[in-house]
Amino acid sequence: MPALPPKYDALALADHAMRPRTARTAVALRHAPHDSMGSLRPILESRGYRTRYTLTSAERARAIDPLDIDILLVIGHLPLRADLATTPFPREVIDLIRVRAHYGLPLLGIDFGAQLIAHSLGGEIRPLARPEIGLAPVQLTEAGKRSCLAPLGHATPVLRWHGHAITLPSGFECLATTPQGVVQAFRHGKSTLGLQFHLEADHDYLHAHLNALRTSLTIVGIDGNILRTQATESLQRMRHACHAVMTRWLDEVDGSDGALPEPAQPWD
Repeated sequence: MPALPPKYDALALADHAMRPRTARTAVALRHAPHDSMGSLRPILESRGYRTRYTLTSAERARAIDPLDIDILLVIGHLPLRADLATTPFPREVIDLIRVRAHYGLPLLGIDFGAQLIAHSLGGEIRPLARPEIGLAPVQLTEAGKRSCLAPLGHATPVLRWHGHAITLPSGFECLATTPQGVVQAFRHGKSTLGLQFHLEADHDYLHAHLNALRTSLTIVGIDGNILRTQATESLQRMRHACHAVMTRWLDEVDGSDGALPEPAQPWD
């Protein structure tokens, strides 16, 4: 795994452990204003996490202490034909990811977030010849069947909307693929989870993305109206699946005994 910035050493972690804790926090780094946690946000808040968004800029990332939040989410889309290997991205964001992964602190990447986690920790990202956009199940690996993704089974449709394939870093487990062999989900330890697909898509998420990204859909020959109809028909199943999958993941990272804290309110 790549080296950490010098200021994040064992002493930093010991200092973090000694700090008084108040409400639990979940911060979502997003690439653009239309990127959202969707149906994942109320799940987090029902478990006592105070949630907020921040953009993936160097300035905003510098304001986040990676040891002082409970969950870091990285969400959003890259342009479908972008080459992540040659796309400048703030070193501060990459450092946040590396610190969280190094210390086994909860880290969730969705779509571009999963790609960026893999890229930051030594994996490779390459553009697909044809983007994956549409509704379809994923194929769980044996590790996936034993993971938080088990509720997906073999038939739950998920929204795939990305144009890149991931080659995983050493030590990472692939949890789900497509028939074409594209990595759809992975984990590192119990606290780092990456999803190429969108279980969190709800009505507001779908509306915002279809409006914001309609030009890119046209470029790759996707009819946004057909995609809207297909996704709308599957939203309820995805919402139930999101709750089941994310509850399992949060139980793992929380060490939950089943007792839930008081719900928190958003703070953005």
